[in-house]
Amino acid sequence: MLENRIKHLLQRDQAIFGVGLTGPIEVPVLRVLAQAGVEWVFLDVEHGSTDISGLLPAVQMLDAFGVCSVLRIPSLDYHWVARALDTGALSVMVPRVESVAQATLAVQWAKFPPMGVRGMGSPSYLSYAPVSVADGVKISNRETLVVVQIESVAGVENVEAIAAVPGVDVLFIGPLDLSISLGRPGDVASDESHCLFQRVCAAARAHHLAVGIVCQATQVRFYYDMGVRMFSIGTALTYLRAGVQSAAAEFRRQVGG
Repeated sequence: MLENRIKHLLQRDQAIFGVGLTGPIEVPVLRVLAQAGVEWVFLDVEHGSTDISGLLPAVQMLDAFGVCSVLRIPSLDYHWVARALDTGALSVMVPRVESVAQATLAVQWAKFPPMGVRGMGSPSYLSYAPVSVADGVKISNRETLVVVQIESVAGVENVEAIAAVPGVDVLFIGPLDLSISLGRPGDVASDESHCLFQRVCAAARAHHLAVGIVCQATQVRFYYDMGVRMFSIGTALTYLRAGVQSAAAEFRRQVGG
């Protein structure tokens, strides 16, 4: 994929629908997600069961199905940023960003010179796309989406400065971790949490960035009105469980079990 469709949609202030996928990453699952209308898949290497070797086929298959991959790396390290993007994904998500220095490194490591310091290894697009190395560098620098997660009180306290870092595209709110950081684990609907979310949204608006969040489908309008445009709603496994539970409940209702 040589065009990052979700980046362009976000730049036009359009909302995008995504789901999480922590494992198993299998072709039938990816195909079902694509056919269900998913625009982006949150591939989680920070907490999920997938390692780097499992990302390449997932990114390639999602690409073929017209779905954008967003890879959340485990930590802010050069090799994680570079290897994630070398799968061919054009979007990387960095967890636990709390400072300008961290945000700057994320951008620098995601972009080739002169925009950054990313090294040229073997980006997968050079294997299947008819582009030169020079064009590949230009395309990568233009299309790569850099998503930084704001998921602590410290991150919110510095969010205005983080949002001002050139090359940052999305401030992605981590509601659960923010609630833990506030000392209210799991209470993502508290006034304190919402005040932090609103501060992130205000910083993003001031610098023409997008805001993302993990939420439930019933919460979309609330966060949309707040300014969120990048939504990760549920995971493939939670939808699988919900579907089976619904069928089991209906089965027991009909047989009187």
